[in-house]
Amino acid sequence: MVYQSFLIKYAEIGTKGKNRYLFEDALIKQIKNALKKVEGSFIASKESGRIYVQALSEYDYDEVIEALKKVFGIAAICPMVQLEDNGYDDLKAKIVEYVDKAYPDKHFTFKVNTRRANKQYPHTSEEVNRDLGEVILDAFPETKVDVHNPDVLLNVELRAKRINVYSLVI
Repeated sequence: MVYQSFLIKYAEIGTKGKNRYLFEDALIKQIKNALKKVEGSFIASKESGRIYVQALSEYDYDEVIEALKKVFGIAAICPMVQLEDNGYDDLKAKIVEYVDKAYPDKHFTFKVNTRRANKQYPHTSEEVNRDLGEVILDAFPETKVDVHNPDVLLNVELRAKRINVYSLVI
């Protein structure tokens, strides 16, 4: 699967208080510097307490991950798919498509973990977890749900304008 976006998670700088933006900006600057050495074109940006890196052209996935791993301050790199919010049924279809592309071997246990930054979303996090789990089980009967120790933790973030989906955390 080819990821066009990465969610960058950071640790301590999130607790810095009123000057937090300075640390986030410094981290973005270091990310941009690291990606200059990689073939491809990228945009690093921040939005509502999240840092994103988007690929604007073709790139070497492994090279990007290695460059980002060397940036001080990054706690985790999450290759992700960003979806437009085109309704609940579209989200269900896109989740099935994501699981199908990301996991060729469907013999795994999974858990859906939803976070709603958009509190206006018409469904609660638990409803989304349950409904997305159900469509995955219907589409791929060889999968199983395991909420305590899953092989795959499928993260779904319902943001204001888009939905972030990722299951790999580096």
